[in-house]
Amino acid sequence: MKSVEHSTINGKAGALGVRRQGPRGEAAKGQLLFLHGAWSSTWYWDTHFMPHFAEAGYDCIAVNLRAHGDSEGEIRFATIENYIDDVNQLVGLLDRPVLIGHSMGGFIAQHIAARQAVRGLVLLASVPHYGCWSGFLNVVRTTPSGVLRCLWTGDLTPIVTNPDAARSLMFSRGPLESDMDYMLDLYGVESIPALFGMLFKRVRGLPAASTPRLVVGADRDRLVSAADVRRTARRLGVEPVFIPNSSHMLTVDHRWRTVAAVLMEWLTVHFARPVRGEPVESAGIVVSEEGEAENTPALRRA
Repeated sequence: MKSVEHSTINGKAGALGVRRQGPRGEAAKGQLLFLHGAWSSTWYWDTHFMPHFAEAGYDCIAVNLRAHGDSEGEIRFATIENYIDDVNQLVGLLDRPVLIGHSMGGFIAQHIAARQAVRGLVLLASVPHYGCWSGFLNVVRTTPSGVLRCLWTGDLTPIVTNPDAARSLMFSRGPLESDMDYMLDLYGVESIPALFGMLFKRVRGLPAASTPRLVVGADRDRLVSAADVRRTARRLGVEPVFIPNSSHMLTVDHRWRTVAAVLMEWLTVHFARPVRGEPVESAGIVVSEEGEAENTPALRRA
């Protein structure tokens, strides 16, 4: 397996950290651009998805949004539009990648796919096009004191530095379920203006009609509700896929192989061979309880 390449590109607020793994050019099955969510960075993709899909023959790229990970910039005033600019900066250097966005990254991906041509759009536990209202209200219910501290300090970090709140919201775990606690130290800063952007900056427009789409939700998600996932999928004209016993952090929790199998099958259907005319419509399934990578049912029309 080729090692991960670390590089930077020049963003509007300074250097942006980029990770790349897998074959390049004609040797690759295609380019996948992974977009992380709030409080996160490329670690979210480095853990499982980038090595997994690089091994399968894809050119895998992930970027740290400004002031996340090793990217430069000031987090306090960063907006969703700033993050969109960051990703656009990278997309312009690539060959029409498939956008794969988690949570806030999915919200950013929807904005970009509505504005320019991309090869495909994949939303994983994504903030819906109309904003993250249900998730925000659940954050307020889970840690009202943390929200007050965020508003007082102008910093969203108190939400994820409270282990019980982070464990509940991110991993759908109770106070005594500590199996994912080692990841809590990986969370970083986030911007209040970006949060407001996810509440009020609706996605206008749709991807091009020929753009394949996949919408995946987690059935134990406490930030993006099943209703949010269904509304997003309905707007994009596809049926959603729900992963059982999976949390909001569905690509790093114990069900990540199931999520990866769903995505791999979708990529194979749409991009493993030349497509003539309109692409096959994105399919919808509910993965069975035991459906891991080798047992996940094939995607099919709903």
